[in-house]
Amino acid sequence: PLDRAARIAGRTSGDSTVAYQFAFARAVEAALEIAVPPRAVYLRALMAELERLANHLGDIGAICNDASFALMHAHCGVLREQVLRAAGAAFGHRLMRDAICPGGVAGDLTEPGAAVIRTAITEIHRRFPALVELYDNTASLQDRTVSTGILRPALARLYAAGGYVGRASGRDFDVRRAFPYPPYESLAFEISLRDDGDVNARVWVRIREVEQSVALVTRILDSLPGGPLDVEPPHANGPREGMAMVEGFRGDVLVWLRLDGQGNVARCRLRDPSWFQWPLLEAIVEGNIIADFPICNKSFNCSYSGHDL
Repeated sequence: PLDRAARIAGRTSGDSTVAYQFAFARAVEAALEIAVPPRAVYLRALMAELERLANHLGDIGAICNDASFALMHAHCGVLREQVLRAAGAAFGHRLMRDAICPGGVAGDLTEPGAAVIRTAITEIHRRFPALVELYDNTASLQDRTVSTGILRPALARLYAAGGYVGRASGRDFDVRRAFPYPPYESLAFEISLRDDGDVNARVWVRIREVEQSVALVTRILDSLPGGPLDVEPPHANGPREGMAMVEGFRGDVLVWLRLDGQGNVARCRLRDPSWFQWPLLEAIVEGNIIADFPICNKSFNCSYSGHDL
């Protein structure tokens, strides 16, 4: 039942598959006091950073496309596709569905799989800086993103906005640092922070997070420990409750659940970061021209399915 529930959790919001599986598994492990093997912990983080990379690359291109700059969209789309193909080759599914389960991970990373990931990361490292320069030096594009859709820092704090929405408006919060979970407490990385609060700021937060994820993926692959991939969840011995947060690409994903005496999921509450971001999107479009709504909307990229959880 736990494996089936993990699969359901991982499919609630397709572009956040890993984040939901990760958070659900950690909530179960908190309830049952499970210690996950080190190799599984690192593989989970590897999947999470690949998911972050793919979605940020897709968002950067899509924002530029909504500003009628299709060239960036095409180039970012190529890089995103390489990440998805690498994930598929390494973990058996482009979105890495069914890859994380309570107690560990469902499958191992082979040497060929690691090599495919390294190739994709090398390509991003080589090509992405030129795309950043192109974005920064295209005046017509800057005219559409700078000072558009401004989210004031005070409003971001009031709504506890997470992810790139909050960090682009000065809210210094990232679960990986605020409530560090394995293996992030052992991985050095920087958190991008701006206080402009406009579309441009949200693009730049994504740009810096792409750079950090590239470094994190390399660091994880270089330090990947050996050992088992999972542990068998113990018997519940009565009702248990667990809660966990994971930093997804949009922000903090929270899962609370209750297990019954047989180890089945009796109650479960999933909270997507879009819960706090949708009302803010309504606020930032005020005062902008109608043509800027698509670019404001894409700079938030809230989850429709996530909001319904």
